[in-house]
Order: sequence, then structure tokens, then C-alpha cells
Amino acid sequence: MSIKFLENNPNKPLPIGLTEKIAYGFGDCASCMLYVSTQAFLMFYYTEYVNINVGIVATIMLFSRFFDGFSDILMGHLIEKTVSPYGKARAWVIRMIIPFILGCVLLFSVPADWGETAKLIYVFFSYNFAITIVYTAINLPYGAMNTMMTQDSYERSVIVIFRMVLATVGNAFVTAATMPMVEFFGNDTAAWSKTFLVIGLLGGVMFFFTFMMCHERIVTPVQPKEKQDFAKSMKCLFSNRYWIMLTLAMVFVCCSDVTFNTVNIYFCQYFLGDAELVGTFGILMNVFRFVSMVFALPFLLKSIGKRNALLIACVLLVTSMVIRVLMPHSLPALYATAVFYGLGQGFTYTTLFAMIPDTVEYGEYKDGERHEGYIYAGASFGTKVAAGLGPVLMGFTLSLGGYVANAPQQTDSANTAILLASTLLPMLILVLGFLSMLGYHLDKEYSGIIKALGERKARKAILEN
Repeated sequence: MSIKFLENNPNKPLPIGLTEKIAYGFGDCASCMLYVSTQAFLMFYYTEYVNINVGIVATIMLFSRFFDGFSDILMGHLIEKTVSPYGKARAWVIRMIIPFILGCVLLFSVPADWGETAKLIYVFFSYNFAITIVYTAINLPYGAMNTMMTQDSYERSVIVIFRMVLATVGNAFVTAATMPMVEFFGNDTAAWSKTFLVIGLLGGVMFFFTFMMCHERIVTPVQPKEKQDFAKSMKCLFSNRYWIMLTLAMVFVCCSDVTFNTVNIYFCQYFLGDAELVGTFGILMNVFRFVSMVFALPFLLKSIGKRNALLIACVLLVTSMVIRVLMPHSLPALYATAVFYGLGQGFTYTTLFAMIPDTVEYGEYKDGERHEGYIYAGASFGTKVAAGLGPVLMGFTLSLGGYVANAPQQTDSANTAILLASTLLPMLILVLGFLSMLGYHLDKEYSGIIKALGERKARKAILEN
């Protein structure tokens, strides 16, 4: 039995209104409450507050990526076969709000008085509950909603811009507010739990707003069980060349971003003497991220396309890291790094997520089947592989350099490792992302594909009548 006023409305008028665009954006703002926290603070919390070896934590995160692959495909499969008055993907957003809040709290509630082995077991299970299960089950359907709200490619891009603008707000809030909140609650392990209870509740409220205001208009009937063929669906997925290119780009671009952001707090602590500068960096970076998204990206999407905007973003991000490596002890250089990093960030995730729905249409055009769930499952897996690999690469680099947690000063080799993990390593990963998109030409082909799909559906309707 459903609650009538919460049901999906497939007849909601187009074009999508401002309130619905803002509401959709709040979903990514909510996601940042968990995702950005794992990037910016989780490793720091593990090493500096609960005294877990950085290399061991990195190994746990790497091992957890194998489970993530299964959870993404499973979630994509569940979306494909979901039948609910609340929608196909939309239904999962409301179902996972309470687990989302719980995951935020458990992630930052490692019992400080437990032995090291017990702590590591807790880290493994809490990390996989929060990221592998909960984050997958709420963020993947949230992302898939985009392709069900409209088929207009530019309007989808505008929706994604709203998504990324609100993600910028979430990113800025988490990076700026976390350490002051931890200080306010007592600056101990319990303070982290209280901080992320507040952050998790805030995220839950925003997800509910997204669920209430956003509706799926592109309704794809669930295939009868006898026609469901998982192997065929996977074959279609992996024959979608543009999806493969985009997924690789997501892995490399996101991995570079996660690596940079994970080590950023260590860089501020040991090169500039103040870990709380990460909050200042986050605010400045997000201001310029907002500026580039709102004032530059809409023009670039129309004039040069999504792929070229992404390539420009990679150049801006590399520029920011070059500034850091040349002047690592300079506070003005930190601010300049934040400016260029923010300008690049305004293009990266926005263009990547705006391109995912286009690959759904390409797959339907090529194979005659529409698989929003599986397409987003692959993309989600790409971002979470990156989210896992980033801390792993950073952790192993710091371990090899001889980093010692809570040390007043690090050795020269440890400082070198911190600098390399914050500059050269993410730069090299970005180059791979740049190269993976050179053969992507879907921007030029998309209008023809949509026209062909429309003609195909018209012929089918005539035959059925």
C-alpha cells in the first residue's frame, strides 16, 4: 500500500521547473555529507584519532573495492526490475535515508579503547556498510533518475549543473564545518561521532526533499522474467564503446581528485603548519568551482561540447598542482592552487555526469535495449573504484616515505611523499583520464541518435496499432 502524495508523477509537465532542478541538486549535496567526508577526513580520523596504521587502512579500502563491484551491478539489476508506485529509481532514495544516516555515524565511531585487530575489523565492516551498501543503494538510483526525468540532452546538462552547484555547497560545508564541529564537541573520538550524526541527519533531510520534488517521466516497462537476460545485458553494456571511455575517464579523473583531497589535510598540517587550512582551501576552491559551473560551463557546453570542456578541466587541474609543487610552503600558492583547482572542478564532475545519460541513449540506439540501471552501476563503480584507489595510493605513498601519525614533524622523506601524493601522483592519473576521452565523439552524434530513436518508436507505435 502506497502513500498517494509521495507517489511518482510521470505526467509532470516539461520542461523541468526551477524547484525540481534545485531539489535534484540537493541529492548530490546530501551525497557529499558521506562521500566528501570519506575523501577529506576519514583517513585523517583513522590515523590521528584512533591510531590505525595508514598502510593497513589503505589495504582494507583496496580490498573493499571488490565488494563494491558486486554491489553496483546488484543495485543496477534491482533498479532494472523495480516496480513501485514511487518510481523505478526514485523509490530507492526514500528507502535508504535512515541507513544513510546510520552509515555516516558508524563510519566515524571506531571504539577507541578496542585493540588494533578489533578496530580493523570494525573499520572493515563499517566502511563496507556505509560505502559498499548504503552509498551504492542511494546514490546510484539518485544518479539514474537524471535519465528518467527528461530526454533533452541540454536540459539534462542543466540539471547536472544544478547537481554540481549544490554538490559544491555540500563539499564546502563538509570541508569547512567538520573540524570546527569536532572541536566544538570536544575534539576526541566521541566528537567525531556527534559531528557525523549532525551531518548525516542533514543529508537525510536533503535526500527526502529530492524524493518529494523530483519525478520520473521517462517510464521504461520492466521486462517479463522470461525476457530478462543478464548475460545479454552485460554484453550490450560492454559493447557500448562510449560508456567504456566514459567509465575509464571517471575512474582516472575521480581517482586523481580523491588522491589530492585525501592528502590535502596532511599537506596543510605538515607544509603550512595548520590542518584547519583545509577548510579555507575548501571554501575558496568551491567558490571558484561555483563560478566556473554557473558562468562558464553552460556557454562551453553549447559551444565546444562536454568532452572538450572535460579536457580543459584536466588542464586547469594540472596547473593547480604545478603551482603547489613549485611553491609548497607558500600560503598565497595554496590560495592560487585552490582557485585553479576550483575552476577545473567546475567542469569535471558536471561534464562526466552529464555524459552518462547520453550513453544510455547510445546503447538503446545501438542494441535496441535501454539499461539505465546497469549504465549507472558501471559509472558508480568507476567513481567508487576511484574513491577506494585514491586513499590506497596516498596511503602506500606515505607509508613508503616513512610517515608517522601524530608526529610534531615528519622526516624529509615523509614530507616528500606527502608532496608527491598531493601533486605528481594525481597529475599522472589525470593524464590517463585525458587520454581515455580523446576518441569520444558522442557529442556530435547525439542529435542524430535521438532523431533515429524517435523514428523507431513512431514505427513501432504504428505497427502495434
